[in-house]
Amino acid sequence: MRRLVLDIGNTKTSVGIFDNGKLDLQWRITTSHWTADDLWVILRSLLKTDDYDLPEGVAYACVVPQVRHSLLNLSRRYINVNPVEVTVETAGIAIDYEFPQELGADRLANAAGALKLGSFPAIVVDFGTATTFDVINSKGAYAGGAIAPGVGTAAGELFKKAEKLNPVDLEFPVSPLGGSTVEAVCSGVLLGAVGAADYIIDELLKVIDGDPWIWATGGWAPGIAGKCRNRMKVCPELTLVGIDCIGERYSNE
Repeated sequence: MRRLVLDIGNTKTSVGIFDNGKLDLQWRITTSHWTADDLWVILRSLLKTDDYDLPEGVAYACVVPQVRHSLLNLSRRYINVNPVEVTVETAGIAIDYEFPQELGADRLANAAGALKLGSFPAIVVDFGTATTFDVINSKGAYAGGAIAPGVGTAAGELFKKAEKLNPVDLEFPVSPLGGSTVEAVCSGVLLGAVGAADYIIDELLKVIDGDPWIWATGGWAPGIAGKCRNRMKVCPELTLVGIDCIGERYSNE
């Protein structure tokens, strides 16, 4: 089955086409409060550009309520399918968490993706609007994690609260010793994110049985993971893999 898979985040939306579990194409667009018609125009344009017919199924994870309703209407109106939404009920994974309904769809999808790729125990670090750390224990159950401000979010708050600091393009500095305000901001924000990731992973390793795989995904993963002391396997498509896996399992029930 060819499935349209979407990971709708607060800032960016990842879109993928899976064919029988294999990722064929992937796009990344800026999230907006689309109507069903707006989103359909974008998706149809992407499909036409790469000469793809309509998918046979749709699965998605969404943390933006308005877009959730738009995607539901789009799927039924234009593709004539009922989409599979990633939720605690559809995820198909064991959850050892005090309030499961509080779990974001992206965190559930990341756990499903790690399990799909056959690795547990595992830590999944998602460097997005928030930086999330999700743990799958040695029994393959979701066990919890940590949530921290993402790189862009932390920088945005810094520029908002410190009136003399202007927004800058964040790039890893050649030296941690910033020779200008721009370099100092880049050093503090980016190297701070590296240090925070390593420290939180170190603390999680103390309470996890076994030797977990450490996955890195999200927009900032390629840059930050390579700087961390803890070795991570960078997999930008991990969330989409998890969503497709949930869509496949649920549609077969």
